[in-house]
Amino acid sequence: MAISTFSFFSKSLGKTTDFKLYLPANRIKNQPVLFLLHGLGDNQNAWLTNSSLARYASKYSFVIVMPDVGRSYYANTVYGDHYWDYLTKELPEYLTTWFSVALTKQNTFAAGLSMGGYGAFKWALNYPDRIGAAASLSGRLDINSTWHDRAAEFEQVFGTRETFEKSHNNLLNVVADRRVAQLPLFQIIGSQDQLLESNRTFHTFARQYLDKLDYREQTGRHDWDFWDTYLPVCLQWLDEQFHQLNR
Repeated sequence: MAISTFSFFSKSLGKTTDFKLYLPANRIKNQPVLFLLHGLGDNQNAWLTNSSLARYASKYSFVIVMPDVGRSYYANTVYGDHYWDYLTKELPEYLTTWFSVALTKQNTFAAGLSMGGYGAFKWALNYPDRIGAAASLSGRLDINSTWHDRAAEFEQVFGTRETFEKSHNNLLNVVADRRVAQLPLFQIIGSQDQLLESNRTFHTFARQYLDKLDYREQTGRHDWDFWDTYLPVCLQWLDEQFHQLNR
């Protein structure tokens, strides 16, 4: 196992940015790659600093990529930072070029917490031909229903509420796409989490269209105690999806 920090100049962002890379001890055919996304106020170091990720991941074969996207909600923001392009296009191209990582639907996965849970689902739902499965821990999945909580910040990222509602950033717009009906998604939320009701709202709407949405409520809050506790569950679920896709 190895953990490294990589810095490179991103054309999408117009600046140098860092990402963490976890490399497993064992190499296998069609090595699975997990993009593990941070929450609001964190960065590429958050998962390694605040959870036992390195220990949990040692049971699996995932290459784990942890990018830094600031407070962008993994979007091409109205203030000009193209983090969506960085995450979904430039970073995968960089990994493919410099690390000879083959990224296919059968071996590419996304997961994250809070803002990162939203980012993981957004990536998978918008690109079901490229992401094999995705997991959200305490994700802010129904942004529209929580718009009043962070209206000023959301407007800086997405523009007006009306613009957001009609865009691909609104997950409720993309779950109805027939291409995603068979996409495996894992959604877990704490029963004392302030995002519980918006997670329930998303689940109630999405289950009309998604055949493989695994929804779970567990005791816990919106904190690292919860995310560290259920990260192993998330990794096991993703590993199961990898093996199912590669039968």
